[in-house]
Amino acid sequence: MELGHHLKRARESKRMSQQEVAEFLGVSQKTLSNMESGKTQPTVMQLAKLGELYDLDMLKLLSKNGIHLSPPAIQLKWKKN
Repeated sequence: MELGHHLKRARESKRMSQQEVAEFLGVSQKTLSNMESGKTQPTVMQLAKLGELYDLDMLKLLSKNGIHLSPPAIQLKWKKN
C-alpha cells in the first residue's frame, strides 16, 4: 500500500475532509488530494504535522512504504532563544 493511500485512510478514520486537513497544513485541497493519490509527496514537515493530527508514527509508516530515514538523514536546525 502506498503512502498516499495510508494518509487518506488516516484522514477518513478521523472523519476529516480534505479541506479541513489542507487548511491545517496550509496547503490547497488539490495539493492534499495529490498527496493522497501519490502524485506528489509531502514534505518532512508536512509528514510531522500529519503524524500529530492523525496520531501516527510517521517513521513506521514510511518504513512500511520502503522509505527509511536515519537520524543523520534528518537534520533540523533549532533557533536559540
